[in-house]
Amino acid sequence: MASHRLTRIQRQSWDGSRWKASILIVAVILVSVFSLLVNMTYVKHVLSDVPLSPIQTLSKLATSMDAKSDRSCSIPTFRASSRGRTRNISCQRIKPSEQSCKLAEKYFSDQQPRDCGSYTELCTLKFADKQQYLHCHQEACPFGVFVLGTFSPKMGTMIWTTFPTSKMLERRFQQLVTNNDSSMKSGIAFIECRVNVTLEEHVTTNTACMALQDDVRKGRKLYSKQLLIFPNITEPVDKGTREKTNSRLNINILLIDSVSHSHLFRTLPLSLERLRRMDEDRTHDHYVFNFDRMQSLRAATHESLQVLFAGQFFQLRRVFPFRPMFSALRKKGYSIIWNEDICWQQNWGMAKYFDVFKESWMDTRWDQFQKMASSTFVDYSGASIASCEQMYFSCVKDPFQKEPVCYNGHYQHWYILEYAKQIQSFYQQESKPYFQYTEFNVAHSSDGNRVKTLDKDLEAYLEYISTTNNTLTVLLSDHGTKYTEYAMTDREGHVELFHPFLFILAPRNLADFVGTLGMNNLAENQDRLVSFLDIHLMLRYLIGMSPIPDNTHLSDFDFQSRGLLDTISPARTCSSLPLFRGTGCICDTVLNITRTIQDSGHLVLAEYGLGYLNNQIQSQAHQGRNNADKLCNRLVGTDISDVIETKGKNDAIEVKMRIYIKQGKPYRTPDVYSFIFDISWSSGRIDVGWFGPISIYGKYGTCRDRDVDPIICICDVETDPTTDSGIASLDKYTRTFNLTSVKRRTSRCLTILERRRKTGLVLEAVNLCRGVPIEFEVTGVTKNVASTSGLPARYIIHGEGSLFLVAFLLADCREDWSVNYAVEEHSISIS
Repeated sequence: MASHRLTRIQRQSWDGSRWKASILIVAVILVSVFSLLVNMTYVKHVLSDVPLSPIQTLSKLATSMDAKSDRSCSIPTFRASSRGRTRNISCQRIKPSEQSCKLAEKYFSDQQPRDCGSYTELCTLKFADKQQYLHCHQEACPFGVFVLGTFSPKMGTMIWTTFPTSKMLERRFQQLVTNNDSSMKSGIAFIECRVNVTLEEHVTTNTACMALQDDVRKGRKLYSKQLLIFPNITEPVDKGTREKTNSRLNINILLIDSVSHSHLFRTLPLSLERLRRMDEDRTHDHYVFNFDRMQSLRAATHESLQVLFAGQFFQLRRVFPFRPMFSALRKKGYSIIWNEDICWQQNWGMAKYFDVFKESWMDTRWDQFQKMASSTFVDYSGASIASCEQMYFSCVKDPFQKEPVCYNGHYQHWYILEYAKQIQSFYQQESKPYFQYTEFNVAHSSDGNRVKTLDKDLEAYLEYISTTNNTLTVLLSDHGTKYTEYAMTDREGHVELFHPFLFILAPRNLADFVGTLGMNNLAENQDRLVSFLDIHLMLRYLIGMSPIPDNTHLSDFDFQSRGLLDTISPARTCSSLPLFRGTGCICDTVLNITRTIQDSGHLVLAEYGLGYLNNQIQSQAHQGRNNADKLCNRLVGTDISDVIETKGKNDAIEVKMRIYIKQGKPYRTPDVYSFIFDISWSSGRIDVGWFGPISIYGKYGTCRDRDVDPIICICDVETDPTTDSGIASLDKYTRTFNLTSVKRRTSRCLTILERRRKTGLVLEAVNLCRGVPIEFEVTGVTKNVASTSGLPARYIIHGEGSLFLVAFLLADCREDWSVNYAVEEHSISIS
């Protein structure tokens, strides 16, 4: 029997916190007075000694000693007049510290992404009498051959055809257009000039791409390319009853992934200036509404779009629930366009939303994709089809790389916006209603600067939008950037993660659809706390869908049936919104949240969190292969930070923290995860409420175990995992969070590892024998502790495996605690 009897230290001291706050107040007052005497100017001081955790509520942990804000270090606003209008708003945005603003300037002010070089025009596409005519320039390809690439909707691939002369290419193109060939329906075609480049060398892999580019740079080959955009729009096939009407409001949604409210102001100045001109110039056909308290419901695109299009949250759907809204649009006579900068062959974007990204489906993926697009009434997705070829020739597989995707002198998003403009122009001319969704992932990068490449092209697109009529444009993001150094290390960077931007460009005739009251509410709600749910409810109303019943999953939250078109309460706070676990609140409210001084009890929780993940890694790897290669490292903790405790109901508590984990080779900085632990002191139960990576987990894509969830697999990129011979000793298990385990060997194969601290105890088991599973039982008696599982408990541990067993945490710091346990092995039959 093993026994530990210790006294827990106080986890939190209100008196201590107040004493520290008093010292800080005195210090700030003295510094302020000194500054006034010397400079006769006001100097602001913000206390930000505690980094903020990006979980559940990001309330300020150290109170600002002055209500006045230094203008150089405040949340940017679209209109200067809006600064003084928010006194009666309950949600006041958390203020950034002066240090945060300096860091943001350091990371984002000077860095500029590379440009895309010069543009080569091989052919010119002309429009006359609603027909397209192609004129190609032979002099642009004097020593090579022209190649035409068209998309086959039957096979889901590009078809490449060689033409010795430009005239032959022109005639073939005209035949395809005149005959309304199916290859023209996508509205895109590629023109190439090749010298010493055969069709067999067409780029489909990164290796082939880099080899071809190297040949071109060295002059061995000549390779010019051009993308033609000509949305070949035909009336969608009738599906069900359609209302033949031209009086519907066009809806145009443009989402930029991973751009916070503040980052928009840092990186897209031309676009902002265009929006301000639209706002100030009353001759424009649009009103501009900016909602500067936009709260993310979760910092993830998939979940955000599920709320936007379906009003559903918490219960995630593998197949995206487009159908109800898109079906309603179709019945009202709308055509539906979906544009994105992700290739449909990849595991993101529409392929993920349609749940057709399984690797085993690669041969039939296009068929599955078409079926899902048809069943959800998506009529046009040519931009996604073009994205595949653009990425092939940029030697990347997705838009999440560091460098921007370029194609023939233009950024990828230029082509997508051009496609969007042309398709909108057609529907404007024909007075037919359309619903268009465009998604950009150009900001989804680790440096936060690549989004600057979008500014010039977005500004031009917004200028075009200002000339459209009868069109409501929603310009927004889903969350801030996740993977920049600023987001991962700075308090304000964490807050920005949950503060996306939102603009609504409303046509002058919107009042015909929503009434004067609706227009007034849009204006009034600009200062209120809003979310994707409010946008969804507004869209439902505009489309003519029935309101969500009061007895649904929304009944526990503050919402209005018309969303942004109804009055949103100025008293709304994050507690009134359906925030996912792990989502931070942008409002500067304290509620029941207290800063907590880290102690050994929090390390016990951290060990439980990593043990919870290690058990998942072991289980998933074992289920995937009977002889798991152990590609994923065992997660070993190095430190914790940003511990926040929130008091709940019935003596419950929520503990949030960041856990730092030993990184895989060759990386030099620890990986970081956020955790939420739920503790019920009355029942004595501890559970993992939520976890999520903060650092970039995609960097382990080349070495991870394919059977293990990628967000929990950390591995050695530089080490060949197949050379791992398994567990040879206990060395890899004996130390975590700078504490060495006590080894209690119960048999030749089984060893129990103890790690005890002042306020708790952790037990872990290791099986040193290859191919021999062990079944055992832990029994015992405890006093004054909460635990992650009760005793007795029975376990099975696989050969050369480890298993986290249980964590015990002191419950009442005024009393002693004890844990007495015993381990008994049982025979296990192997058939």
